[in-house]
Amino acid sequence: MANYSVNSNQFDNSINVVKLLRTLRKRWIAVAAVSATVFAGVAAYTFTRTPLYESSASILIDKSTISVSELPIPDSEGNFPRDGSLSTEMAILASRSLVKSAVTKLKNPYGNMSEDKFLEQVSKNLSIAQIKGARVLKINYRDPDAQRAKDIITSLANEFTKYSQTDKRSKSRSAIKFIEVKLPQVKKQLDKSGQQVTEFRRKYNIVDPDIYAASVYTMKQALETQAQELQIKIAQTQKQFQELQRQIGKSANLALGGAILTQDSTYQTLVKQFQEAETSYFLERTRYQESHPTVQALKDRRDQLYKLMQVQAEEVLGNGASVVGITKEGTPQSGVSIKQNLATQLFETQTMMAVQVAQMGSIRQAQGQINRTFAQIPQLQQTFTGLQRQLALDSSIFSKLSEKLEELRISEAQEIASWRILDQAYLPLLPVSPNILLNLLLGGFTGLLMAVALVMFLEKSDQRIREIEEVRELTDVPLLGAVPKTDMLLPQVSDQPALAPSYSHSAFKEALRSLALNLRYLGSDQSIKTIMFTSAIPSEGKSTLIYNLGTVLAELGHKVLIVDADMRKPTIHKLARVRNTVGLSTAIATNRHWKSVVQSPAEMKGYLNVITSGPLPPNPIALLESAKMAKLLQVWRNTYDYVLIDTPPIVGITDAQSLASKVDTVVLVAAIERSTRGAISRAVEILVASHCNIAGILLNMIDKSDNSYYYSYYSSYYGQARLLPSSIEPAFETTKAELEPVLVSRETDRV
Repeated sequence: MANYSVNSNQFDNSINVVKLLRTLRKRWIAVAAVSATVFAGVAAYTFTRTPLYESSASILIDKSTISVSELPIPDSEGNFPRDGSLSTEMAILASRSLVKSAVTKLKNPYGNMSEDKFLEQVSKNLSIAQIKGARVLKINYRDPDAQRAKDIITSLANEFTKYSQTDKRSKSRSAIKFIEVKLPQVKKQLDKSGQQVTEFRRKYNIVDPDIYAASVYTMKQALETQAQELQIKIAQTQKQFQELQRQIGKSANLALGGAILTQDSTYQTLVKQFQEAETSYFLERTRYQESHPTVQALKDRRDQLYKLMQVQAEEVLGNGASVVGITKEGTPQSGVSIKQNLATQLFETQTMMAVQVAQMGSIRQAQGQINRTFAQIPQLQQTFTGLQRQLALDSSIFSKLSEKLEELRISEAQEIASWRILDQAYLPLLPVSPNILLNLLLGGFTGLLMAVALVMFLEKSDQRIREIEEVRELTDVPLLGAVPKTDMLLPQVSDQPALAPSYSHSAFKEALRSLALNLRYLGSDQSIKTIMFTSAIPSEGKSTLIYNLGTVLAELGHKVLIVDADMRKPTIHKLARVRNTVGLSTAIATNRHWKSVVQSPAEMKGYLNVITSGPLPPNPIALLESAKMAKLLQVWRNTYDYVLIDTPPIVGITDAQSLASKVDTVVLVAAIERSTRGAISRAVEILVASHCNIAGILLNMIDKSDNSYYYSYYSSYYGQARLLPSSIEPAFETTKAELEPVLVSRETDRV
């Protein structure tokens, strides 16, 4: 037994192209109706609209346009901002006053409309846009009258340029007056900034604080170097003095000479003046170069004081030198000993040491002043930088205003409009609205989309099976065959036996013959004999298929038994045109032998037997579930080649479910345009749950135009009617009842 399942995901929201085309083909009437309706609506709307003509012109906005409110102000670096937007000009062009001024110059501008209404219409149909990347404005206007559209654009463009020339003159004059008033104030501020810079330099005697800081730092380093070198010299001099003093000893005359230099006021005054001159010299070196006159004068004074100190020391110590035997000039007298010469060197060393100590004092004093000056340099630099920045800003503003003043005076002298017409207005020949071709294309496309949407909605809401492919996608149960629609009418209910009509040359009968031939492949060695037919819902043509299939099998020489197990709404007896007084219910519920309830249609006696349902019992399921029913199925299987059992629909009624496991195989009949996806899915689920052998699905009521099967080709082969002469038509006016026995007899002879 094969395990079959239902593909529940085959009908989700995803629609592929094949499904879409199949759906459109099925519902082509709805597609055509919706598409035509939408297209007709769009076409009616398009052809009933008043056509609008559009004219346009281009205006160049010159960069020389100047306005006092738009006068650029430089930033801290003197740069002016740039703005490429023309939003102000666009607002001016679209202003009501300017539009009114332009429209009033036309001949009969308002027509039958009021001024306010006409101006409102002009403003509504007027559009102004800036061309990207250019200082050009594009002006467009739409009007039902092509000539009026051109005239309005022309008048607007002329009015715009005229306004530009007038506005430019007034703006230039206002800007000139503004700058002429502002320029003296800026000049005064510039002079004030320059005076502050000059006053700073004069106050601190500094040209550039940065250069001054570098020179002070250099002098500071030089003083430190000189102090170190002088310290070394003083140490050397002291060491020399101590060595000479050790050699000759410190006599009373030597001590007296040192005391004389210490107490001499002139010598001490010269020492003090030397220290001051040395300090001033080092300080001025921080401000000026070595070659500066002030620095040279201080240097000469320092050297002169040094010489005077040496002369004064010689004069003061002259008497002391005679005591030890030396002259004023330092030359030894006759008979002077070596000790006297050492004494002379001792006094010279003492004088040199005094001078060096004085120099060290001046260097220390200069270092103190240099350090204090160096500490003030950052504040001086900050102050000077602020003054310089303000001076540069005031100078830049003054320069820009002066340049702008000259430009404005030149522009005013030229008197050229800053707005110029690049493209003149033109007379439109074709309307721009409505666009007939575009609207019709959009209408057709929109109509098609709406039709597709509606069809897909109907497809989702309609669960009926409409094509063979839907059944294949719905479940993996094999498809046994597809039977086309037939025009055969069911016979009227009658208790009198009658003959079934023959359909030997029809697509319906050919499909059943194909199905009959395929039944042999359902099992090996004719293991499949008892076949139950059921459906998902009523009225799917199941009983008609069973009876005609039995007829075809009988024609092929098989011994066939048709059993009507539908004890609720039996139909087989109507198709076979036999009585239903006794039947299956009689054979199960009574002791009558089953052969006594077998009936045979008149045309198929010996090959086709029929057991009708018999009297309708109150509880059919009890009879079908009985052991006698199972025994009868086994007996029939051994007696006939095929046993075709007709049952009620399996969904909602348990009669067919009770027989499903007792027969060899089950065939599920589904009718196109009647059976639903849900019903087929539920029927397959019930059959699978019954653990029966499902032979497959038999599709019924297929449209003959469906190219999925060969019925359309069959019609082209057999569908040509044999035309008869009109003169012999009355000979064929025989009633149907008279022809049926003849046709049945011929068919029986052929088999």
